[in-house]
Amino acid sequence: MKKLSLILIGFMLLPMLAQAQSDVFTDVYSMHVNTDAIEYLEDNKIVQGYDDGTFKPENRINRAEFTKIIVEARYDDAEIDECIAKNTGSNWSYVYFPDVPKTEWFAKYVCMAKAGGIIDGYPDGTFKPANNINFAEASKIIAESQDVAVDTAGTNNEWFAGYVKGLENKKAIPSSVQFFDKDITRGEMAETIWRLKEGVTDKVTNSYNELTSPFPNIQSCSALKEKFDEYQAYQSPMYRTSTESAFFDAPMTTAVSESADTVKSGGAADDYSSTNIQVSGVDEADIIKNDGEYIYIIKNDTVRIVRAYPPSSIEEVSEITFGDDTFYPNEMFVDDDKLTVIGRSSNYDYYLDYGVKENMIMPPYPYRSSQTKVYIYDISDKSNPEQMRVVRFDGSYSTSRRINDNLYLVMNTHPNVWALGDIESGEELIPRFQDGDSTPEPMTSCADIRYFPGHFNPRYLVVASVPLDDANGEINREVYLGSSENVYSSRTHLYVASSRINYDRYSDWDWGHDRTKTNIYRFSLDDGDIEFKAKGEVPGRILNQFSMDAYKDHFRIATTIGNSWNESNPSTNNVYVLDTDMKTVGTLEDLAPGERIYSTRFMSDRLYMVTFRQVDPLFVIDLKTPTNPKVLGKLKIPGYSDYLHPYDEDHIIGVGIDTDETEKSGVLMQGMKLALFDVSDVANPIQKFTEIIGDRGTYSELLRNHKALLFDKDKDLLAFPIRIQKKITPEELECGKYTYSTCPSLCNKRCIPSECTTNNEGFAECTDDCDGLGSCTDPSYDRYETEFSGAIVYNLNLTDGFTEKGRISHYSAEDILKMGDVFPYNWEKQIQRIVYIGNYLYTISQDMVKSSTMDDAEEVSSITID
Repeated sequence: MKKLSLILIGFMLLPMLAQAQSDVFTDVYSMHVNTDAIEYLEDNKIVQGYDDGTFKPENRINRAEFTKIIVEARYDDAEIDECIAKNTGSNWSYVYFPDVPKTEWFAKYVCMAKAGGIIDGYPDGTFKPANNINFAEASKIIAESQDVAVDTAGTNNEWFAGYVKGLENKKAIPSSVQFFDKDITRGEMAETIWRLKEGVTDKVTNSYNELTSPFPNIQSCSALKEKFDEYQAYQSPMYRTSTESAFFDAPMTTAVSESADTVKSGGAADDYSSTNIQVSGVDEADIIKNDGEYIYIIKNDTVRIVRAYPPSSIEEVSEITFGDDTFYPNEMFVDDDKLTVIGRSSNYDYYLDYGVKENMIMPPYPYRSSQTKVYIYDISDKSNPEQMRVVRFDGSYSTSRRINDNLYLVMNTHPNVWALGDIESGEELIPRFQDGDSTPEPMTSCADIRYFPGHFNPRYLVVASVPLDDANGEINREVYLGSSENVYSSRTHLYVASSRINYDRYSDWDWGHDRTKTNIYRFSLDDGDIEFKAKGEVPGRILNQFSMDAYKDHFRIATTIGNSWNESNPSTNNVYVLDTDMKTVGTLEDLAPGERIYSTRFMSDRLYMVTFRQVDPLFVIDLKTPTNPKVLGKLKIPGYSDYLHPYDEDHIIGVGIDTDETEKSGVLMQGMKLALFDVSDVANPIQKFTEIIGDRGTYSELLRNHKALLFDKDKDLLAFPIRIQKKITPEELECGKYTYSTCPSLCNKRCIPSECTTNNEGFAECTDDCDGLGSCTDPSYDRYETEFSGAIVYNLNLTDGFTEKGRISHYSAEDILKMGDVFPYNWEKQIQRIVYIGNYLYTISQDMVKSSTMDDAEEVSSITID
């Protein structure tokens, strides 16, 4: 029998844990999901594997190779060898199909399969032996070769439906097969044949309905356990490793008037700023909040409440601790008299402990690695907050939104998959939650868990809602197999974007081409209830939450596919429009080849998108006609924008980095750049005003986190935290005037053995006693030092552009001098947020709250937070 010969294209991963390999193949380990099937095929001489002693269960299989295995599973060698002579004429140069020459090794197997009625070929008369075979094609060939009865009951009558249903009836479909068009792997092929030939019915099978459902349910607790078994096995054919996270942020915008900071009236001040959010009516949690009189600050493992207004009365009025030494608050919401704090905990007091078992591949650890805890407080008396409720969930906190009186949480949780061999059923794998002091309970049942087809990650995505107006209200939760990094929520819908990266987990994948797709799942939100509605899919990956938007009856998304460094297959950027059923109705592709998206902003029926590699193209894209998105205009300028923020309907603010393109050095990053773009003439957008801040290394949290921005158009106000770097040339440093012991970090310390003593080990020692000429020398290149760290405040209007009003810092002048190019220095003094209450600005760090005048940023009062 001719041995199979394929080329393996893939990544070699370093082993994390050793597993016992099988007696037959070096890459089929005892805990691989298809081990029994593969060894059965080898024992019965149906497969032999590769010349190097491997089987490569995650490799795809082409039609010729698949036919060989199917034929050998049914016929004996003599019958196969005689097929060509019995069924073709002497003058034939091919066997049944013009692309199957008699001289090819697979010709006799194709002959036997055709003569036996197992294969028919394609409508054009060819067989296409080199094509990879997908599950739909494989189901027909396997069913006919193994005499599986066709069953079309309850199907949509696709050509393959009856064969799939027949395999389902025999419990022969591996649950790793999740798409009809999925190329079948060698391991899945072995699994299917083994189950049929040996009558194996005690393993979970996938079903026709599951394969046609965009969001199927787990069938039972045993099916859940098997799903995790497969997830572990499919991480790698040889090793168990963590897989990539699958979900990306997708927050949406509405019209300009509904995005950005919302100005509220009431409280002790006439008006005050709130967290910079993206969707009006959908609050986002943050580390600092204010209500017009009090500022709420997460400091280490506490929450501090500071009376901030008026500035003359500034004081800390209370400190909230949580009675859990392992709890660390991440973010919070404040609304009227309710404070909601969300954080992580590692309190394992109710977790399962399986104990050490002989067959476990590593010692056990607590079943779940972390918890998300939610504390709700009544803060009607700010000096004495009262805890109303505490809820804890298995899993790590991803993100949250508050809509009216409901808190929506998104979390990830990781069951102890290493203890799978010691779990009798999948029920132990269900994440749990606890409300107050009640008994911990599973979040759901096995049969109510749904999964995202194609995601091989052994973890859960948990979506839960907690009522904030009723301390005893019902906590709704939904559990899905998958994971989350970013989530979008409008007032009525939750969207989860899931990156499907090489979902088939093939080890022979062609990594030179990016086939990443983004799945979008839409859920309705109704006063705490969560219901799945539809699923869509687009090519590419998204950047962040601003890559998505919903407007009227359509969903819009901007993606990048490929990599800018790949010259043979350069990256491109795309825009897709989907309807309420999440079907793509509009497409705009192949924008800015060789670049990637750096920022996007949807504003009503337009999209503003910045891509970058050497220059910054700002695209203005028309979405007025959903079925025909098109580029209206673009502007190319040096630099790029990491964040775009609406100013009004005809102007948009860009926040990013300035660049300098030189012939020798390529693109060099420079200082931070602010730009105001005029897009009133959509065909010819212009950069109306710019402001360059500092030199290379200047940084603001705003470049990565939109919540760091304070903007109010009516007040001409724009402010954000910043660290400003300045360039120092070697000549300016004057390092030679320093000794070894006083040499600044920007200079080079030089220890000259001839002028210093040596220690007992023979190494030179430089001390204050032996400082000498050359012990502090100039570097041979420019250096950058911190010139300022704090907050910068601007006036911004359409007449004068950006006008700096002042700078506010919590560092002293001496602190700044100590920084040099070493940062951070005393990080607790770094300003994290800027808010306004009435006519005063407030800057908040972990160390201090300082009030300043809004007109010139001069200090009024401050308080240290101990």
